[in-house]
Amino acid sequence: MLAIMIENKPTTEHPSSHFKAKKKFLKFVALILIGLAVGAYFSRKGIHLTPESFKAFVLTLGILGPIIYVGIFVIRPLFMIPSFALFMGGGLAFGPILGPTYASFGAALGGAVGFWFSRKMGHEYAVKKLKLGADLIDTTKFSFSMVFLLSLLPIMPVTVINYGAGLSTMKFKNYIVAHVLGITPRAFAYGFFGSTLLEMGSAKFRIGLLALMIIGIVTAYYRLRSRQKKRQPLAEEA
Repeated sequence: MLAIMIENKPTTEHPSSHFKAKKKFLKFVALILIGLAVGAYFSRKGIHLTPESFKAFVLTLGILGPIIYVGIFVIRPLFMIPSFALFMGGGLAFGPILGPTYASFGAALGGAVGFWFSRKMGHEYAVKKLKLGADLIDTTKFSFSMVFLLSLLPIMPVTVINYGAGLSTMKFKNYIVAHVLGITPRAFAYGFFGSTLLEMGSAKFRIGLLALMIIGIVTAYYRLRSRQKKRQPLAEEA
């Protein structure tokens, strides 16, 4: 009887652990807000990231171009730089093969950083203290197949995938493998199209455009099916 009482004795969380978790989470939110503020500042100054401007910038860097290009993927989540612009810019700057290759490596590295950033800074507090955040994580179900699909198709921003998987209970090994397998074909599709932007009207441009159209159609189909599945339980209850 005593053993059962000891085993079922409720455990109380130490206040200091709650304070540390909350402090980590607030730092996480603050860094994201700083990134948004910097991005908004440059946007108001008229500095907009386009594939053409990115190519011109990269070409001035010489041999450091690929290193800096990959590095931008690591800091991209903090400044909310659109991943498709980087993919296409890489194709423009480095060609249809090297550009997507660098982009795939950069996206994998940036994804790993984003995953661990949210896991270490925000996971503990978000799951234990924010009921809405915990519900969102539970309903999203960041499984291997889900991360692969979300990385392959432009259903949601790549940053949301990275942070969401980190905030969930998904293992890093499963996440990074699924993310790389999904993001690589996507990077090559956008990168190949980006390499043709200065050759509009050519056969190469039409092939790249066709690849993006296929991705768009598949993405629209998936979103439609997802909405139908969400409506089905409601219709059955009625």
